[in-house]
Amino acid sequence: MAITRRQMLLGTGAVVVVGGVAMTVPMLRRPGHMAPSVSRASPVAGDTELPAQADVVVVGAGIMGVATAYYLAEKGLSVVVCEKGLVAAEQSSRAYGQVTNWGQKEEVTALGQQSKLLWSGMNEKLGADTSYRAYGRVQAFEKDEDIEDAREWLQKAQAVAPAHAPLTGRFVEGAELAQLIPGAQSAWKQGLYIPDDGGMEPALAAPAVARGAQKLGVKIVTQCAVRGFETEAGAVSGVVTEKGLIKAKQVVVAGGTWSRLLLGNADINFPVLPVYLSQQRLSVVNGAPPAVGAAGMVVWRTEVDGSFSNGPRYMTAPVTRDSLVLLPGFATSLVGMLASETPLDFTLGKDFYHSFEVERRWAMNEVSPFESLRTMAPVHNDGTLDECLGWIREEFPVFQQSQPIERWAGTIDVASDQIPVISPVPAMPGLFVMGAFSFGLTQGLGAGQLMADLVTGSPTKIDAQPFQLGRLL
Repeated sequence: MAITRRQMLLGTGAVVVVGGVAMTVPMLRRPGHMAPSVSRASPVAGDTELPAQADVVVVGAGIMGVATAYYLAEKGLSVVVCEKGLVAAEQSSRAYGQVTNWGQKEEVTALGQQSKLLWSGMNEKLGADTSYRAYGRVQAFEKDEDIEDAREWLQKAQAVAPAHAPLTGRFVEGAELAQLIPGAQSAWKQGLYIPDDGGMEPALAAPAVARGAQKLGVKIVTQCAVRGFETEAGAVSGVVTEKGLIKAKQVVVAGGTWSRLLLGNADINFPVLPVYLSQQRLSVVNGAPPAVGAAGMVVWRTEVDGSFSNGPRYMTAPVTRDSLVLLPGFATSLVGMLASETPLDFTLGKDFYHSFEVERRWAMNEVSPFESLRTMAPVHNDGTLDECLGWIREEFPVFQQSQPIERWAGTIDVASDQIPVISPVPAMPGLFVMGAFSFGLTQGLGAGQLMADLVTGSPTKIDAQPFQLGRLL
C-alpha cells in the first residue's frame, strides 16, 4: 500500500542515520524554527483564582485537554485545567482541520470514528457552533494501483470500525467525481468519497468545547504553567504550578509537544518528536471544488465563510537534541520514509541549538521553561506555501482568482509507530498522558472521552489497548 501521511512522518527522529551530502541538502532547503507567536484561537476567558484542590487536574488547554475536562465534568468530577498560555493558542488552532480517517492505521480507526460520531452531535449538545461540518471528503486517484490500495484500506478500515460508528465510503467516477472536483485538469480515474468526513475551523473548535466545559463547572486557569507533580507513596497527589499547589489524586498531561519536557523532569520518558507544517487560507472564489478533499499534491478544505484552507502534503522535521536521544526507537522508521514518494524535509538550524539550551531539570520553586515560552509556533514557510498555491491553481484554474489571506504554521508530535498515546503512566499511579495525535481535531473528542473513562475506571467505548504508553518504552 502507498505510504500514508503517518508513515511519511516517521523519519523525524531517524535523520542522523543517513548523514552525508544526500541529507544535508534537504535539511538546509526548508526553513522553519519555533518562535513566540500570537494565538489564532477564538478567545476564551480563563479563571483567575487557582482552586486549592480538584478531583482531576488537566495540564494543557488544547483540544485534548478541554475535551477530557468536558467528559470528566459530565461524569460529575471537579476539574481544573492549567494552561501555560491561552486556550488552544498553539497546535489546536493551527491544525489543518480536515476530519477524516483516510490513510490512517487500523489501530486508530475506531478512535476516529467514535470522535466523528461525537463531533456530529456536539453543536446541539453545547448549544454553540463548533464549526464542525460533515461536508464529505473525496480522495482522487490517477493510477490503478493507487485505487487498489485505497480499496484495500477501505475494506480493512470498515472491518475494524465500531458497529455503532461505522465507516461508510464508496468509489466514485465519471460525472459524479467531476461534480466533487469541478474544473480539475488531471485525468482522475476514481475517487474515494467518505460522506461523513468533513472539517472544522481550528480557531473555533477547541474554544467552543472549552466554553462548554466551563458551563459544566470546569475551571480553566490560563497563564498558569505546571512545574511538576507532588507525590505520596509514589502516587500523584497534586501539581505544582507557578501560582501555587493544587491537590489532586489524578492528573492528565495533555500538553502537546511540551509533554515530553514536563514528564522528563519527573524522570518519565515520553518518546515523541515534533514535526512542523505550514498552511494558508485562500479567499472565496466561485466555482471552486466543494467540500473537503485531496487530489495528488493538492489538498483543500472549505471554510464556513466560503474561503479555503490549503496546505502542503509534506512536513518539515526539525533536528533537535531529542532527535539524537530518541534515534534508536525511531531508526527503523527510516526505511518507510525513504520508500515514500511524499516529500518530508528536515531543518537543521535555530531549533537544534536552542534544544540544547532549554533547561531539562528544575525544582518546583524555580521558574520552569514553560513560563518563558508561553505561546510558541513554527515560522511558516512562504516558499512551501507559494508552491502549494501553484499546485492548486494548476489543478483548479479558478484559484487563479484567489489570494492568500492568512498564513500560519503549527507543530504536531508523533510517536515512532504513528499511533496516539491515551494512557495511564505506569511509573506514577494517578498520572495519565495523552499525545502524539497527528490528526488531533479528528480524534479530539473521542480521545477526551476515552481518557475520561480511563481516569474514572468506566467501561470504554472503544479498545484502549492500542494507545498504551508501555508499547513505546
